[in-house]
Amino acid sequence: MNFIQQVIDSSRLLNVLYDNLDKEITGNPNYQKLCDYLSNYLEFNKLSIEEAVEIYTRFISSYNKDCRQFIKTNKYPYELNPELATLSREEYDIILLFSVLFSTHRFRIMELIQEKKGSGKALYIGLGPGLELLYTQADFTEKIAYDLAVNPFLNKQFPEVKLNHELYSGQNPDYFDSIYMIELLEHVPDPFQLLKIAYASLKTGGKVLFTTASNIPQFDHVFNFSPDHTEFESKLQEMGFNILFKEKIQHNYITVDLNSSNHFYVIEKTK
Repeated sequence: MNFIQQVIDSSRLLNVLYDNLDKEITGNPNYQKLCDYLSNYLEFNKLSIEEAVEIYTRFISSYNKDCRQFIKTNKYPYELNPELATLSREEYDIILLFSVLFSTHRFRIMELIQEKKGSGKALYIGLGPGLELLYTQADFTEKIAYDLAVNPFLNKQFPEVKLNHELYSGQNPDYFDSIYMIELLEHVPDPFQLLKIAYASLKTGGKVLFTTASNIPQFDHVFNFSPDHTEFESKLQEMGFNILFKEKIQHNYITVDLNSSNHFYVIEKTK
């Protein structure tokens, strides 16, 4: 029995989510690549499939409650309770890895990371379980990553990457050709400040690849982007960025409809 079959057989919820995926996704070679990555992550961290599934299903249950509360109040979890829930690095990584395998929108984000190739020197801000590295590890001559917590699995998997266990605050001005901030901006109170730091860290002509989140009431989202990104895009242009690419990625939930979405952007430093 292959790995993903063992995973979905261990949970009725995951079986339903898997069946709801487009077969073009589950038959995609990148899907198997993600399955292998998750399997290796669990093996390295000595976690069973059952333990990992328990972590993910517990998160889904909590998220569904937050969605229902959001429908009633139009408020995010942190607005109702500023004391954010805490998860270990392993728990959060597992949630992120499972969500790519069982949600169309997150799989699409990974596809876009792979499609939008870069070269030269790359900076990764907010590394998580390392999927951005997985899909771009052959593209750059130098890779530097920052996150407050990094699982040792990433050191083993990506020994060529310089991993920093701290915040990035502009330590390398005018240095990078590409900067990745995937599913990060909604987690910081002032995303525009981080975008300014990214601008200062880029060479002229360098690019930032990032996502935004709208109507996604996750427990640790502290900045909500309006579904209409017109004002946001005007601010990007005022900073000196040119928008090269954008795609709205709509979420497709089984039980609720919040009009949730991500936007994927590629922007360029113009001068």
